[in-house]
Amino acid sequence: MRALALTALLVLGAASPALASRQIIGSEQDHSLAGGTGDCESFYTMTFTSFRAQMNDREQREIQLEGVDSLRVNASSEGGVSIRGWNRPYARLIVCRYAVAHTKEQATRLLAAIAVSHQNGEITATGPRIDDTQAWWANMTLYVPRRAAVEVRAENGGVAIRNMSGRVTAQTTRGGISVAQSSGRYKITTNSGGITLERVSGHIEATSRQGAIALKLSASDVPTVEAKIAGGSEIHCSLRGCEEGGLGVWGAGRKALRLGGGIPDIRLSTADAPITLAPL
Repeated sequence: MRALALTALLVLGAASPALASRQIIGSEQDHSLAGGTGDCESFYTMTFTSFRAQMNDREQREIQLEGVDSLRVNASSEGGVSIRGWNRPYARLIVCRYAVAHTKEQATRLLAAIAVSHQNGEITATGPRIDDTQAWWANMTLYVPRRAAVEVRAENGGVAIRNMSGRVTAQTTRGGISVAQSSGRYKITTNSGGITLERVSGHIEATSRQGAIALKLSASDVPTVEAKIAGGSEIHCSLRGCEEGGLGVWGAGRKALRLGGGIPDIRLSTADAPITLAPL
């Protein structure tokens, strides 16, 4: 299975004749291979820009969870989120900020204006406008108790979830979502981003409009899976039972597949993008 890579590219028009060339900003993040160490340097090297000045910093803080039933994470319009389960009763937030502009002074002011707040279990990243003179990102890594309930929303950034066993909701507009080595209950939705699921168990509902979905499981332990495609793409499956004459039930045109009996543990659906099921 190919790793899920998220690439975001934005071309900004010149603000004046003196700045005749267009500015290019973008980022490439491989969340399926993310180590989850909160390494800001890796994030910075995956961000590219034609702006002349760049500034960045890193912040770490501990978040107490007494009285908090669930965590809600709202990413910035440009920036991703990594959720990592651990055994401690509190959460640790690592924020990597990155600002670009035409001058060092402008980039410094922009960096100082990027804020990540947390209150009553809600974590939100905010900052100034992004236009043809400046741009910024805020990438967040959040360590939480494994059984925590977490809700994540992102726009132009990816979401990576690792080592969790609670209840997780993740939604992106133009970013990929990756879940690995996790169990529990998941509801995952993307618009144009892809979804990868690896070594997962529990109850999972994954829906993508224009992005492909890839599921990779142990060949000896295949749960009940239901996969559906509404448009012209196809389902590709090399799991046990998908072979001709196997126990898998295929729909017409290979746009629907059911493996196993009973209520599905994993439901996958796309509007018009391929779905791949493969062994580890």
